[in-house]
Amino acid sequence: MTRSAEPAEIDFYGAVVCELRQPLTAINGDVELAMRLLETDPASALDALGQVATQLTRIDRLLVELRDRARDAAHADALFARGGTPVSRPRSATRPSA
Repeated sequence: MTRSAEPAEIDFYGAVVCELRQPLTAINGDVELAMRLLETDPASALDALGQVATQLTRIDRLLVELRDRARDAAHADALFARGGTPVSRPRSATRPSA
């Protein structure tokens, strides 16, 4: 049986897709640029590849945050299922800041 997604869940997934699509689009453009410039302007090609590395770091941070939020949500669901009351902690106490 398939459950229907709540509007907030649909918005969340839409935001995740958008946040991941932006750096992937930039990576695609930078790789194309680097390939064109490799023989004629190696310094600019290296700059474009540096931008790729920056966008890959951005994607990694987004995925780590998404994983952490999923773990937090799973923990809260398990706690409520046992009848517990979650304790609110400051975000900085749950994981080190980047």
